[in-house]
Amino acid sequence: IGPQADNEVRRSDTIMILRHEKSSGRTALLSLPRDLWVTIPGYGETRINAAHVWGQIYNDPAGGIGLAQKTVSNLLGIPIDYTIYIDFEGFIGAIDALGGVNVNVEKELYDPNFPTMDYGYTEAHFLPGPQTMDGETALMYSRIRHPDSDFARMHRQQAVLAGVLSTLGSQNILQNLKQLEDVTTALRDYVKTDMPEERIMGLAWALRAMAPEKIEHYFLDADMISFGVGNDRWAEQALPDALDALVHDLIGD
Repeated sequence: IGPQADNEVRRSDTIMILRHEKSSGRTALLSLPRDLWVTIPGYGETRINAAHVWGQIYNDPAGGIGLAQKTVSNLLGIPIDYTIYIDFEGFIGAIDALGGVNVNVEKELYDPNFPTMDYGYTEAHFLPGPQTMDGETALMYSRIRHPDSDFARMHRQQAVLAGVLSTLGSQNILQNLKQLEDVTTALRDYVKTDMPEERIMGLAWALRAMAPEKIEHYFLDADMISFGVGNDRWAEQALPDALDALVHDLIGD
């Protein structure tokens, strides 16, 4: 997920890997921090959130999503079959078309200067407890970080995605042609993917009955990284064996 305005592509805001095993129905999510220091194939070392935009700026033959795909695949040592990039407007529109998403806010969050998409600021405030969020609110909840950290933010992002999957199942959206059309329309201009449409529909169908509590959640968390690479003191490096352990959990060996 990332911002895009006036045809200007910017750094990715969220990097998440989803693994779904068709035979068993097992589903797992892995989140990587956007400031993780990686090697972008053919371009050198930088933060992982630059992979998509570098692919666009330098007209990489694989494009932005293709270069991001190769970067994550090389980092984790596993194949990444497909990549989906959705910008903020598409995220908002899809959740609104679903009628909102149910999320359990674990703790109170307050940011008096939350950055908006038009380069302004607004107040963001979430009270603890279950609530139904519209698209704009869900995006704000997924992006807010000043009350804690980027690492806590990754946990919130996975909670929102789990809520979306739960909504897909509870509303049986794949059999509601009008609502399915609304979601498709909301996403059409805001999504880039190399996944064929039939694969997307197949995945959505497979996940329709997935109970949120059955989804496995993995994170490259604060205790798995060190800060500082050269002059970039906020860049993050994975500790030795941290990524191997996470990939082991993700694959389920």
